[in-house]
Amino acid sequence: MVSTLKLSDVINKWRDALKASTSIRDFCMMRYNKSPKIFIGTDPKQSADTEYPLIILYPGAKEEGLELQEYTYKLTVKWAVLQSQTVKTGDVTEYAGVAECDELGQLIYMELAGLNTDNPVSHVRYNLDPVACYPCFPGWMDITLKITPVNGYSIQY
Repeated sequence: MVSTLKLSDVINKWRDALKASTSIRDFCMMRYNKSPKIFIGTDPKQSADTEYPLIILYPGAKEEGLELQEYTYKLTVKWAVLQSQTVKTGDVTEYAGVAECDELGQLIYMELAGLNTDNPVSHVRYNLDPVACYPCFPGWMDITLKITPVNGYSIQY
């Protein structure tokens, strides 16, 4: 029996964890007066203003096989907030959406990083794009999971 893990199983577990997260819900309720919308496979540029804040989960790629000692799963999480508020102090202008996008991203990351201590997040590439589509502030992270399989057993994540 070949050990394998479906990317959709990981995505579904992440979806459920993010949906149940009180820290993410509380942050979004405090800032935007609504819970985040969660999507599997969509584009935030196509989203209506009523869909923000949003979290998008994308299954990515995996490497498995009998010759590998370690399996690798790469998935992407995107998020975005809609915030036009600015704070001007002298010659400095701060766009509130930059910090809010980063804060939501950190909450998402911490939720996913603590989800499975047996197979933790191995690597994260974390990005914010504060200039792409104002007043929308998107962020994304490419997450890599590395799992050591046991031949003959299914992988539990």
